[in-house]
Amino acid sequence: MKVLLVDDSRLARLELRNQLQHCPQIEIVGEAENVAQALQQLNQQQPDLLLLDIDMPGANGFQLLEQLAEQGQLPHVIFVTAFDQYALKSFDYHATDYLLKPVTLPRLQAALAKVPSPSHRPQMTLQSQVFLKDGDRCYFVTLADIYAFEAQGNYTRVYFGGGKPLIYRNLSALEQKLPAETFFRANRSWIINTQYIRQITPAISGGFDVSLHADLKVEISRRQASAFKQGWSL
Repeated sequence: MKVLLVDDSRLARLELRNQLQHCPQIEIVGEAENVAQALQQLNQQQPDLLLLDIDMPGANGFQLLEQLAEQGQLPHVIFVTAFDQYALKSFDYHATDYLLKPVTLPRLQAALAKVPSPSHRPQMTLQSQVFLKDGDRCYFVTLADIYAFEAQGNYTRVYFGGGKPLIYRNLSALEQKLPAETFFRANRSWIINTQYIRQITPAISGGFDVSLHADLKVEISRRQASAFKQGWSL
């Protein structure tokens, strides 16, 4: 599992690095002392897990996660901080765990054990039934009936014939579970079910304009157009 350490304290990062030597499943792929450095490392290394401090100069750890959610990417997160007042807020960001400094090795190992292995993340099929909750309304939908997912900040809107609920889930986390032979990441904000494509035309941007079920229109970005042609051309 690839891990990025994000903490403005060099000593705190060193202590985590020393403890992680006792965790053979962990590969430390980088360190960052602020949000700007963390964003750069995330784009380069694509870690599976962040060990993330909260109070840092400039932007804090929560703001980093908000930026990642807007970009459609969010790895698993374990907060490592000296302050306990953020514990409840941390779980609004779907944190795997919340560790108070100084962190003991057994406590760190227990937190790491909660993180799903990249090779064992659950994979859905088109016949999978998915539970969706939007406020007081609940839905139980077959995955094949969903024709698109749209990122909206920390939330994702799910489009299907019976509604379009807004759920508190990250688009990239959802993408990892979806069958790749059917669902395609059209751009940073959209995943589409290719079975519902009704029309596709070249776009000025160099990508494609796609018409889906219920007159929903989505652009396949220029960056993703090549992957789309490679995966769906004869």
